[in-house]
Amino acid sequence: MDPNRRRDVDNLHQLKAEADRLLLELTGADRVLRHSHTSFRPHADVYLSKSRAALIIKLELAGIDPSAIHLEAEERIVRIRGERMDSSRADKVYQQMEINYGYFERVLALPMDIDPQGATARYEDGFLEVVLPLPAQSGLHRIPVNKRGEELHKGGKGEAS
Repeated sequence: MDPNRRRDVDNLHQLKAEADRLLLELTGADRVLRHSHTSFRPHADVYLSKSRAALIIKLELAGIDPSAIHLEAEERIVRIRGERMDSSRADKVYQQMEINYGYFERVLALPMDIDPQGATARYEDGFLEVVLPLPAQSGLHRIPVNKRGEELHKGGKGEAS
């Protein structure tokens, strides 16, 4: 790799690490992580539902007993923690070892408020899906953009000036 490109990539990684640290510090999540020893960090997707009524978090958690997963949610923060166990690991001589075991924790800062009371979670085929409904008053509303001379409201009321 070109030395200049490598430097740019390294700088970008440092910037991302610093931004992550600041976000955790600002949300208070760093207090939780400071005292824990995470063994791995499961991948997560966060997206808006098709109906735009909920945020959905999908976490890759293969091989984890669903009863060992703990969830906590506030208006803009979700904490997911648990442990992937492998009791047969001690008596093996590994040639290659890529599967992470042990404790994990993810603290996700959400882009909008959620209703934590209405949250639901489901574990299936190695994925945890958490559905976080949006509060009624902060639901996403689509606003149409009309061309000059078109109706502003249904029923012909008002015109663009």
